[in-house]
Amino acid sequence: MSFFFNLSRFSKQTILLFVFTQLLLQNPVNGQEKYFLTMEEALNRALLDNSVVKSSKYSLEKAGWDSKNAWAQFIPSVSFNSRYMWIDEQSYAERDFRRYLPPDLANQFPQTVFQNSYFTSFDVTATLFNASIVNGIFISRENETAAEYNNKSVRQKTILDVISAYLNLRKSLELSALEKQFLELSELNYQKAERLFEAERYSKNEVLRWKIEYQRKKSDVVNSESYSRTGKSALNKLINFDLFTDLELDTEIPPKLISESERITRLSDEEILNIITLNDKELISSNSALAASQSGKDISQMLYNDSYYRYLPNLSASYSYAWRENNTIALDDYSPQTLMLNLSIPIFTGFKNITNLQSNYFEYKKTEENFNEQLLGTRFLLSEAVNKILNYKTLIELSKTSEEFSESNYDVVSTRREKGLVSNIEFIDASLNLQSAKLNRVNLQYDFLTSIVELYYLLGKVEELVN
Repeated sequence: MSFFFNLSRFSKQTILLFVFTQLLLQNPVNGQEKYFLTMEEALNRALLDNSVVKSSKYSLEKAGWDSKNAWAQFIPSVSFNSRYMWIDEQSYAERDFRRYLPPDLANQFPQTVFQNSYFTSFDVTATLFNASIVNGIFISRENETAAEYNNKSVRQKTILDVISAYLNLRKSLELSALEKQFLELSELNYQKAERLFEAERYSKNEVLRWKIEYQRKKSDVVNSESYSRTGKSALNKLINFDLFTDLELDTEIPPKLISESERITRLSDEEILNIITLNDKELISSNSALAASQSGKDISQMLYNDSYYRYLPNLSASYSYAWRENNTIALDDYSPQTLMLNLSIPIFTGFKNITNLQSNYFEYKKTEENFNEQLLGTRFLLSEAVNKILNYKTLIELSKTSEEFSESNYDVVSTRREKGLVSNIEFIDASLNLQSAKLNRVNLQYDFLTSIVELYYLLGKVEELVN
């Protein structure tokens, strides 16, 4: 009886433990959720959900409506106006002169003053000429052009950021996997060294040497995992995911990016340098950020010109169809019609136009210098990107040879170590050299790809790498 009771209790505990384990697997304690992500999906999500991209789209929409609003300034405006007025008894008595006339004579004059009066009219107003409004149309069109370039620039910058973040995360995960392999090997070597020390075949210093190596590898693993977590958070932010979403990346890099890197690898150094030999006009037309900045400079110049236009005459027309003021709200009196042309010529405005002119002039000069600086800065970044590509291209070839040599040397040293022909320190050095060569190769390969993406972004061709 007791046996079956204990068995039943054991079974219950087992079932409860199994159920609890399944719940933990389905709902991790830390709230993280594994999500498989390809680079293509990351780019699509970023271009749809990234707040910066959305903001640039709204700016483009706003610029379009601002342009329509600038044209609308020349469309006549129509208004309906109605007024009610009451005056006190004394004022009414003073204004109504008919009360001082004999009744027969008073009736010959229409009543024009009422204590309670109503006035109604339809008014049409149109601007015939206003240089500032005309200039405003050109400014709004240039604003729309700038918004288009800025929207394209934001999209390209987002593509650059997503690809870079994706590649950096892939690199971090790959390096972390290698570091864990090295840690496992280092732990086995350390445990073996302790056993040999206990068997009095290793000295204390040799054991400490392996222990230091083991602890260093543990530190490397912790650092690589930290970089991976940071990389995941950065990518999650770009694609508008929760920062703690656990991402699983596709092992394949887009074929277009791989083929382009292989093509550049086959180019000579001179051919790679010729990629960035563009004149200012070609560079500005290809780089959306520069094109947007140039539009901003042109807008600043238009605003400066607008300061002069404020000195020009303004011409407008107004037409009014009204009902004469009387003592009833009904539109039952005769209807006067008025057409008026208004010419306004500014003569003196208290130096407001002069100060505004000078302010806009220096704003224009500041914008012009900022644009020139951005143009030079872009050329510098292009030069840096090409130099990095040339360096990485050479270093990758060197790293492959270095890894091949380190692997061959490690095999030789490992074989001789088994025969007791090399010291423990020599074996550790060979192991470290091999590990360093592998890590260096992975770093260089991903850095080379990132540099190519950066170069294409600066040339306005980054979308070609993913389309």
